[in-house]
Amino acid sequence: MARTVLPGGHLPETKVLAGPAVALRPVPLYEGGMTVKPRRATYRHGNLKPAALKAATRLVAAAGHEQLSLREVAEAVGVAHRSLYNHFADREALLDAVATAAYTRLAAILVKAETPQDYTAKYVRFALANRALYALMTSRPHATMKHNPPLQAAVHKVITQAMRIFCQDIESPAERRRAVMKVYITLYGGISLYTAGVLDQPSEKALVVELSAMNAGM
Repeated sequence: MARTVLPGGHLPETKVLAGPAVALRPVPLYEGGMTVKPRRATYRHGNLKPAALKAATRLVAAAGHEQLSLREVAEAVGVAHRSLYNHFADREALLDAVATAAYTRLAAILVKAETPQDYTAKYVRFALANRALYALMTSRPHATMKHNPPLQAAVHKVITQAMRIFCQDIESPAERRRAVMKVYITLYGGISLYTAGVLDQPSEKALVVELSAMNAGM
């Protein structure tokens, strides 16, 4: 289109009409009307196992081990239950791991015992303070422990402390084994009867006194 040229070769001025300023608002991203769910915790290969073990221990302490499932533990940790199979072959393997950790804790307590009475008191107090966990510990079949070296080693730590306390003057391996067996039959039987309400003992303290007296002559 031809433009008008003024004398002197100047172009006419072009006027720019100024209008009111318009503020531009950012356009929100479309979310489809759905609430954004918080992301679940993610675990690297190295820390999922201890997290699952901690969760399983907490669940056992709260409701016992009989109905515990890998799916329940996975939900507590916040991962897909299939992820746990990278660390535990099955439910029993997870329960074995919980029992192993519990036996290790008990051994660490018993190593401080100095007398038969002290050993008995520490053992009974642990069992009564962790009743569901103790039930899991004593549910592990001894015959299968040879296939689970970590669990077997943890149990042997507890037995070693019993031998240190109760077998100081016994030289025969067979007699040492019998002495320790008597101690655990007494402890397990007394604790089981007390928790079931069958044993006529008015308190935990009274139970410790009675079992200590029984084990004193071992």
